[in-house]
Amino acid sequence: MRDSDEAVFWLTAASAAANLISIVAMEVLLAMAVLLWIVKRPVPIRWPSYFLPLAVFMATTLLSLAFSPDPSVGWHPIQKAVLFPMGLLAAAFVTTEARARNAFKLLLAAAVVSGIIAIVQFGLAQAAFLSTGNIADDPTLLNRITGPLGHWMTFSGVQLLVWCAAVPAIATLNRKWIIVISVISIAIVLSNTRGVWLGAAAGFVFIAAALPRRVVATVLIPVVIAGLLASPFIYRRVRMSFDKELATNYSRGAYLSVGTQMIKDHPLLGVGPERVDDEFPKYYKDAQPETFYFGHLHNNFLQIGAERGLLTLAAFIWLFAELYRSLLRILKTSKDETRWVTLGSLAALTGFVVSGLTEYNFGDSEVLALFLFLVSIPFGLARHVQEDPDRQSR
Repeated sequence: MRDSDEAVFWLTAASAAANLISIVAMEVLLAMAVLLWIVKRPVPIRWPSYFLPLAVFMATTLLSLAFSPDPSVGWHPIQKAVLFPMGLLAAAFVTTEARARNAFKLLLAAAVVSGIIAIVQFGLAQAAFLSTGNIADDPTLLNRITGPLGHWMTFSGVQLLVWCAAVPAIATLNRKWIIVISVISIAIVLSNTRGVWLGAAAGFVFIAAALPRRVVATVLIPVVIAGLLASPFIYRRVRMSFDKELATNYSRGAYLSVGTQMIKDHPLLGVGPERVDDEFPKYYKDAQPETFYFGHLHNNFLQIGAERGLLTLAAFIWLFAELYRSLLRILKTSKDETRWVTLGSLAALTGFVVSGLTEYNFGDSEVLALFLFLVSIPFGLARHVQEDPDRQSR
């Protein structure tokens, strides 16, 4: 029984780390972990408190799908439920400080490999851009680094989560891991993804007061150095953000306007899951919408409200409110040796929420799976994982 418990833990941790390299590897490892858990049943299911609002969120999504004008196109959000066992596995098997440390080492190892690949990509892309001068080759705009993943938003999204969660771990990990975290910092800077920059800053600020000054300095110094060295690229990215002729800039206003109108017209159940791209041209009349991507609205809350309605949006907000409430409760009762894990989860949660204001990261499978893993670990380390955290103080 102990061997199967250990095996499920390593499969789960490896699956979470694989998010940074390959979604196929992540899904295979996650399926193996779930299958072994079902067959051997080394530990019972432990339900983190956020699973209730998550279940309500999925129920209202199904309701929206049932009343959608075209339900056949809306099954993809439902299928993402196969990723939810990642949270259950983390809560059931990452139950000791040693396991948490090992899981973080795997995550950091995968993140640094992905980050190095991306940094090399940036150098090659910058050389190509200097040669052609074509905006399509610009690594600060339309040709941003992806690492081994398929899109720059996915790459920067998972790097952000690992970086935020690992910041408090600096105090407990070996000094050599500081170099690893510094490489990840450089990759995030060179990702030139504004929402991820904001998410990283927000996640760090949210927990900075609870960190030793040494840790704060250790984190900030490589970020500042990377920022100074990359300042020409950062300047170019910021300057291009004010170019009114650039579709990626004026499209943000279009997303907000169209999404808000969709909610007004379909308040309860939305236009239907995965139907924003079908409905968008009906609402946007200022110019040809084909000039920019409108498959989603680049904002978690706007996207959920527009495609699934205010019922699902309320459940979505409840989900994050419950996560903050539970994690802050767990933080108050955490032992000193595991406090860093909960701080990391809060940082990752904050980074996810803030970056989700400019990107639909909840719809990204790699980002969602890694997010569920990171925010669920504190529930596994707390002794009251099957109870409401409030009961701990009664």
